[in-house]
Amino acid sequence: MLRLKAYAKINLSLKIRGKRPDGFHEIESVMQSVSLCDYVTLTQISSGIQLTTSHPRLPTDNRNLAYKAAELFFKIQNYGIKIDIEKNIPVAAGLAGGSADAAAVLFGLNQMAGNPLGGNELSELGAKVGSDVPFCLVGGNCLVRGRGEKVESRKLKALPAGRQVESRNYILIVPEVEVSTKWAYEEFDKIFADSPQLIVGNNNLEAVVVKKIPIIQEIKRMLLSLGCSYAQMSGSGPSVFGEAGDASAGEKILSQIKIKFPQSYLVNSVPKGIEVA
Repeated sequence: MLRLKAYAKINLSLKIRGKRPDGFHEIESVMQSVSLCDYVTLTQISSGIQLTTSHPRLPTDNRNLAYKAAELFFKIQNYGIKIDIEKNIPVAAGLAGGSADAAAVLFGLNQMAGNPLGGNELSELGAKVGSDVPFCLVGGNCLVRGRGEKVESRKLKALPAGRQVESRNYILIVPEVEVSTKWAYEEFDKIFADSPQLIVGNNNLEAVVVKKIPIIQEIKRMLLSLGCSYAQMSGSGPSVFGEAGDASAGEKILSQIKIKFPQSYLVNSVPKGIEVA
């Protein structure tokens, strides 16, 4: 048995550079793994794939990215596996929860099989599962390009005095709505495909999603008024994060924000996407 932490991600930036011939979008994004995580437990069985999850609405067949990841891996190394996912990362929130679970399955199966695949091979396999999976396999702070398959690790920016930042604290808020990534990109194309000069902001999808979910703007204003240095929507939303300074300041902000938005978290940046629990 192998139990893994599968970390959520936030997009510190998300620039959309156009639509590719394969139908995907060319992106350039700085992604950061954060401490909010699902727990993925892998147990070898005689044959087949069994998937269970604590989330009642998640599918347990190959519509689930974790199941799909196992199917693809077993084309290379075939044995049976039971996958149990303890969900803590909100679903359809722009936090790559499904991709993180899939990455954990690939990482774990490879480890259980004696690591037949190197990092690049595992990343290529991950890209077939989902666009965020290659990043989730690497984790930490990365510049991500292409449709998500080009992942370059980076260090967190140093403080003005030249000291390297080991970790940053964020308040993460998930309003009680869900956003389809597919819908967000389709809306972006409708609005900006012929007018790229109108694209603004550090997250190019934010302006599109805010039109449908205006509460995102309210959350950003609240985070700034409570002391966050900046606030932004993550990915295709609706999650919003704000940088909170030290953990003590973060706890104070969290206690106030939870009154109106109970699905809120104080998280910190982590250097990996997957880790043995």
